Amino acid sequence: MALLVHDNGELQSLRYLVNSNNTVPRNLILKLYSSSHNTNGTPLEGDVPSQLAYYEPYDATGLVGYGSTPVTGYPQVVNNRNDQNYSSQYGILLDGSRWNVRTITTPIKTTTGSGNIGEYTITVASVTNIAIGHYVSGGGVGSNATVAAINGNTIVLTVANASNFSSQSLDFGVGTTTASYPEQTFTFTGAASNQYGYYLVRANNMPISVNGVLHAAAVSANTGVAKTGTTGTVGQTSITLFEKKYTPTVSGSVNLFTVEVDSSTGITTNQRVIGTGIASGARVVGIQTGSPNDLVILDKKNVGAVSGVGTFFDNVTENITIGMGVTHGFLPGETNAISSNTKVIGIDERNRVVYLDSTLLNNIQTATGSTVYFGSSKVTMANHGLVAGDVIYIAAGTANTTTTSSTYTVFETPATNVFTTTPALAGVGSATLYSSIMFAEKFTNGPYNIQNNGDQIKVTLNISLD
Repeated sequence: MALLVHDNGELQSLRYLVNSNNTVPRNLILKLYSSSHNTNGTPLEGDVPSQLAYYEPYDATGLVGYGSTPVTGYPQVVNNRNDQNYSSQYGILLDGSRWNVRTITTPIKTTTGSGNIGEYTITVASVTNIAIGHYVSGGGVGSNATVAAINGNTIVLTVANASNFSSQSLDFGVGTTTASYPEQTFTFTGAASNQYGYYLVRANNMPISVNGVLHAAAVSANTGVAKTGTTGTVGQTSITLFEKKYTPTVSGSVNLFTVEVDSSTGITTNQRVIGTGIASGARVVGIQTGSPNDLVILDKKNVGAVSGVGTFFDNVTENITIGMGVTHGFLPGETNAISSNTKVIGIDERNRVVYLDSTLLNNIQTATGSTVYFGSSKVTMANHGLVAGDVIYIAAGTANTTTTSSTYTVFETPATNVFTTTPALAGVGSATLYSSIMFAEKFTNGPYNIQNNGDQIKVTLNISLD
């Protein structure tokens, strides 16, 4: 049974999707599309970017121009936050804080009802067309009340009644959560052919010289990640990685962001730290070498005098991600504990637990072999420009039958021309990289044929969840 997403949940979900709270590192980019991927250019749920769909207005032909700089006046992104730099992209970078996200309620049933203050039940004249999840308003019903259960003519609400009421008119219905954005204008300097509609992508760092260039990327096997000291129990679907920690002697003063250590060996940024006087949840920001002791900078002030032993924990799961293949380095004569084609399906960073999609066939320990390998494929493409966290669509090349074409998030960039993804990528062969489509809409009276310098297209965005 699927979970019901209440209006308040829809509200927060949509705020996250459009980044109206500015908590997601990447805003959305508004783009136009010049394509006729179906009869009338109407977006379909199964659509993905390709050489035939959702390419942008590069030139007067309206044909594929991937890899070329637009000559139509189609704008290059102008950044609007200090922590973002997506000027290699084209379109209009939206400002998350300018979205107006709200829930609009629509009554389905109106009836009379009664209730008592502080109680979670009401009695109504009729429950016809009333369903669990409907909002309830009117009378003395509490704010933001919804239907939790129905028993005869008695209805259980999610909040207590605000006052006593009798035979009062009550509305029951559903809410549509909508995000709207101020009108945006594309002004062209030359012909750009037909524009069928617009779409939104999560901003990424991929330059136009890379975006959509057919078969320009290569997918190949990546060097596996080995984890020694791993443990696991036969019949279970998880393994535990070896705890790697460093325990230098520490000292420091209250309200400072620093602690002195007698040795900074093994200490790196983002490690979790515990110890007397150190704030709960503190992590390493940086290390400053000195004499006689090194100084470790933390992201939280010390809550007391720092003394004794400090424990710095390595995040041993940080180079493991969902979808990686898992194999067991079992010793001669022992049973391989991990079935072929086993994949990672979950990660508990704090407890160092990795969840698998198959059960263990043997114990994993020193006696059977405690090394476990995590593998994936990597993408090689010159000057891809991508950084960890960028969201893109990877389309498998025509000769690549093992890579799944899908939306991926960049996981690591171990070299200038190399990146890995989450979920982990598999397979080998060529691939094409695109910005990933999140929302799309056809112009109501489109397509609009851009022919002259000064021609404009104005877009007002509305996204809804119901």
